[in-house]
Amino acid sequence: MTVKQKLLLFLISCEPGIRDIYTMVKIYHNASLSFGVTENLQALLDNNLINISKYFENKTAKELEITKKGYEFLTDNFNDVEVIEFIKTLDSPNILLEITQAYLDKKNGK
Repeated sequence: MTVKQKLLLFLISCEPGIRDIYTMVKIYHNASLSFGVTENLQALLDNNLINISKYFENKTAKELEITKKGYEFLTDNFNDVEVIEFIKTLDSPNILLEITQAYLDKKNGK
């Protein structure tokens, strides 16, 4: 799993998290034009780490949710420092960095 995929999975897992496709595209595209949201989400779907929880009327994915397997994967494989360092390498990391840091602080009880 790539750091991008771990980041996507982590932010989907958070409360309220970033789960809807529109917000994901907006945030990740703003951070880096080459983020590749679609292909990275597909890898998470293919590995059963996430599911589609809501659909648009045209039957395309609207919102995602993490699976039990996804939570287990994060527990075993997520590294806060690795993700923050990755975000800092993006073209415009500020908003994504702030959001991620807030969720990390919440996760770590800060």
